[in-house]
Amino acid sequence: MKLYIAVDPGFDSMKVVANGKTFKFPFNVIETNERKMNDYRLREDFMLLERSDGSTYRVGQYAREQLYDNKQEINDFYTEQRFISAEFQVGLDTAIALAIEKNELYDSQANLEIHLIVALPHACRNLYASTIIGAATGPHKFKLRCGRGEAKAYHFNIPEANIHTVSQTIAAILGETSDDNGAVNEDKFYYLSNGPTLVLDGGYYTMGMVVVSRGGTIDEDRTESNTRFAMANVNAKVAEEIRKHRSDVNHYSIEYLLGKDSGSIRYMENGKAVTANINEIRNRKMTEVCSELIEYLNAKYNNLLDFQYVLVTGGTGFNFYAQILQYYEDAGLMDPEHMMLTSGELEERRNPIEYAIAIGAYKGLKGIVNN
Repeated sequence: MKLYIAVDPGFDSMKVVANGKTFKFPFNVIETNERKMNDYRLREDFMLLERSDGSTYRVGQYAREQLYDNKQEINDFYTEQRFISAEFQVGLDTAIALAIEKNELYDSQANLEIHLIVALPHACRNLYASTIIGAATGPHKFKLRCGRGEAKAYHFNIPEANIHTVSQTIAAILGETSDDNGAVNEDKFYYLSNGPTLVLDGGYYTMGMVVVSRGGTIDEDRTESNTRFAMANVNAKVAEEIRKHRSDVNHYSIEYLLGKDSGSIRYMENGKAVTANINEIRNRKMTEVCSELIEYLNAKYNNLLDFQYVLVTGGTGFNFYAQILQYYEDAGLMDPEHMMLTSGELEERRNPIEYAIAIGAYKGLKGIVNN
């Protein structure tokens, strides 16, 4: 039995496609001395992983809640150094275990042929690919408990030949130009490669700006992974506004706060409790950051005058797309046929755009193995 797993390890969440099934979990990992989960609010997205050496880690929402409750700093986890950390390996093992579980292959682990691909930011793929492949190669042995269920033991092996990495930019293009088995549709590929094309990959911590030259090659000199125009920057502006009233809010706690209490937060003002709507604040800050991004693109790429196409992908890309398109349409520079949003299509199903990179990587993996 084959299990194809594509992982997009975003700074906010781990997006996974496994044998056509999509799922995600908050990508937070904290080492702990717990041997069982003690939180009475246990939910399915609360996970505790125990490695073979006895070390244990909170994973997903269970880790995120501790980070917020303890006001812990996690700045190192929001850098590229995370790709060589023990926490990254724990997150990857969790993704594989959930892929096994969701495809009902737990009892088939001994005979399971796992093929894995990890999508990395274009700017650092070559730097970390060998480390990630090395960490994922060989036997994996650990226990994982999800929510109120019992801890389950996982023991599987992945040969080095079955592990791959891919640039997130290439994954985005593969997602738009390949069928479900990874066969490239030459007409669609020509459409995007007959550029130049600018790929904007908006994630939580980075805004990838990758120039695909005519013919499909990447122009490295005009390509960058920018950390000024991503959702973390939006959340930093939101946190800055809230900190005028509460000092205990940081950018990495905004996503957590948006998921509870209907996205509201209370603070004291003039001796009275006031409730603020975080969604409203964030919408305003998103408009600000997107405007700053447009200004930067105009300066860096000469108002996009020399691009035939712009391909927008990623969760932040989705949130910025309407504003970007409106601006360039009004300026007579782009139209919806030339400024495109990735579709996230897989098995005749349109998925949320946040899965677009993982879906493209999944199609690429199927193409590597089967073609």
